[in-house]
Amino acid sequence: MMSLTTIIIAVAVTVVLLLITFIAPNPITGIMTLVFAALIYFVLWPKYDGGRQAQAHGVEIQAAVQEVRHWNGGSSDNPKDKYEIIALAPNPENGRMQQFVSPPMTTDPQPYLKDTVTVKVDWSNPKAYIMDLSFLPFKVD
Repeated sequence: MMSLTTIIIAVAVTVVLLLITFIAPNPITGIMTLVFAALIYFVLWPKYDGGRQAQAHGVEIQAAVQEVRHWNGGSSDNPKDKYEIIALAPNPENGRMQQFVSPPMTTDPQPYLKDTVTVKVDWSNPKAYIMDLSFLPFKVD
């Protein structure tokens, strides 16, 4: 789940950029301020709010593990492998399959996976979910 600390740090960086924009006006700092504000408003806050909504109103389900998605993130000088667990479960409100994606992790979870994973989801807003990864022997951000 997205932490409130992440949002506070992003807001602090945005405020600092805004102050720099007013103290030493530069188009680059203005653009960076707008980008950070948009990131907070359109990405970070909805993820945080969705996690809170799932925690408060969600039901626990067992979603079938479909795959572990693997990609190489980072720069060409310092490649970093990333993994995500992809799980599916039928949505009881419309009968269609709903996909759940774990947060990216740097360790391959495949050896620790079973056929299903627990997901807490609010079916009134299926994008509001939290995948339980507490079974993994490593920390996932």
